[in-house]
Amino acid sequence: MIVEKKKLFIIFGMIGAYLLFGVLFKVLLAQGIIEHAPPAERDTTMNDTPQEVRLTPTLEVAQSFFEKNLQKEGHIDLYYVINATQSFDYQNYTNSEAVSYYLLWTANAGQKEAFDMELDFIEKNMLHKKGYLMWRLSPDDKPINDGTNIATDADLRAIHALLIAEKQWGDERYTQLINTLAGGIEHIAITRDGMLAPYGGYSGETPWRTNEVWLSYNDFITVDALAKRRGEPWKTLYVQMKNVTLRAQIANGLYNSMLTDRRQYGNGIDDGGYGINSLWMMVRNAESEDPELMASARKSLEFYKKRFVAEDSTIYTSYSSSGDPLTSYDSPWVYALVGRAAVALGDEEASRDFINKLSTFQVTDEQSPLYGSFPEGIGEVPRVGQFTMQESILTLQDYIRKYGEVKP
Repeated sequence: MIVEKKKLFIIFGMIGAYLLFGVLFKVLLAQGIIEHAPPAERDTTMNDTPQEVRLTPTLEVAQSFFEKNLQKEGHIDLYYVINATQSFDYQNYTNSEAVSYYLLWTANAGQKEAFDMELDFIEKNMLHKKGYLMWRLSPDDKPINDGTNIATDADLRAIHALLIAEKQWGDERYTQLINTLAGGIEHIAITRDGMLAPYGGYSGETPWRTNEVWLSYNDFITVDALAKRRGEPWKTLYVQMKNVTLRAQIANGLYNSMLTDRRQYGNGIDDGGYGINSLWMMVRNAESEDPELMASARKSLEFYKKRFVAEDSTIYTSYSSSGDPLTSYDSPWVYALVGRAAVALGDEEASRDFINKLSTFQVTDEQSPLYGSFPEGIGEVPRVGQFTMQESILTLQDYIRKYGEVKP
């Protein structure tokens, strides 16, 4: 007990001493006998609040590079290279894919003058007399050999862009061309069992089409809009393509991207792997606004999210059915596609991750002739492809429209 009392006496004594010193210092400060210490200098070398990095300039320099180096009065080169002594197959050709992508992102951007300029080029050089887009033109804008045929994904993309333009600007020209292209598909590219043929053409006045189906070529938004405007065969096409697309998904979320003539699933158009066409299907399903298709897209997106974490922030260009990489490299278009699916599905965290990764591929050196581009290829002769550039532009547009311009 005596020991405890001594401890209490010591504790209360210390408290009393602190109080006494406190009162004493307050009196001395009040009388000016002692002064406050000067405030400590702030360390300005570190800033806990990160500076905002805006995506709008990232998008703008990408668009600027494209307009300067790939777009030539409507003719869109397939590739751009720095070294004039190097070239790639069909480098200065153009195709319906290239021009339809351009229509889509200029419509999204509200660039009516650029949009209409591209329509002028299409109507003069690429629109077949039977009402569809000829899929490839030479450097002097002539269709050669199979260039007169149709690639239906591009025609659907062009219609998609025209629907946006029609709603935005109300020009009758857009409505007429929507009907022209839709009629062209109806005559040449619907299979006997009501699905979308990936390509076809005319032999004289006789139409022909493939009987196989590339599921990745479909655009559910466009088909749904045409079904509401034109009825059949678009209503049946939507139902048929939806059913086979849902059944095309394998257990881990990837998609078999084609149906053979005998209506067996396969992925031969991706060399037996699950690559760009599986990614395209995920994006189209994510953007469809159809609950079942979007649920399917979420399952596919989960596969890529897990791979991104497991493979050190990398998604390879192709995978096996068991989920193992079939290639040893990635590409900016991979992140553009998974990023756009994530945006469409409202997965903000994944959208940030993939947009950040996509941004690492962009050339940011203002002195470089590739400034603003997303190059492909390895080595001394990188190339810039219209496909990768335009997919990246579309994804940046979608992200900014949904989440704002501040870079995640």
